Amino acid sequence: MNTEVVENTLVIPVDREHSAMRLAIVLTFIAVWVVGFVIFSAIIPNEGFSLLAVILGFAIAYGVTALLERYLKTRWPSGRVVQVDKQGVKVIHKGKQQFEMLSEDPVNTHFWTFKISKRARVPKGWSMLACALEYENDYLTVYTFMSPTQFSTLETADQFKKLIAKRKGKSQEDAREDLRIAGEQRRLRDAENHRWMFGAEMSPNDFITYITRLKTQFPEWTPAN
Repeated sequence: MNTEVVENTLVIPVDREHSAMRLAIVLTFIAVWVVGFVIFSAIIPNEGFSLLAVILGFAIAYGVTALLERYLKTRWPSGRVVQVDKQGVKVIHKGKQQFEMLSEDPVNTHFWTFKISKRARVPKGWSMLACALEYENDYLTVYTFMSPTQFSTLETADQFKKLIAKRKGKSQEDAREDLRIAGEQRRLRDAENHRWMFGAEMSPNDFITYITRLKTQFPEWTPAN
């Protein structure tokens, strides 16, 4: 799944950890854990429920799915790509266009970020960085996740506005601050909603390549925030 440049057209495969692959990994984990528990329960002397069999089954399932995930990431692409050429930017899924921004459109560009607060697929403390192209309430959104070290060395880090979590029980000072940044945050939340539903996930290096290409090829698409 390598980024390609063909006749000045940049094509970036996205969604390396797509939903179908994650579902397959989860189901494999459960199946291996159950099978492992049954096998270890049969061979480990124990009266009644065997906690050791549970632990060993979990360990085997974790190891198998870790290897499977590594294998599938290189063999099972999502079929979705982001394409940048002189006509504009497109998101294409298995040959069918999903989103498009044309070069002649007066596109607004939004950059934002927030830190991952709970460990899940992405480690806690990493940063989500996103770029949304917006025109007439239509969006084309890509994003990536970066470690603290990667983010600290990113030359354009200051261009990414922090997405502020909504708070309850605001003080008067907080309320005044909210009024000052309300418009900016509203635009970012609209873009974030689109990212959550339809965004295309890139590797950090591909994301940097994409941002650099946009600034070079479409300098008129000025950041809205």
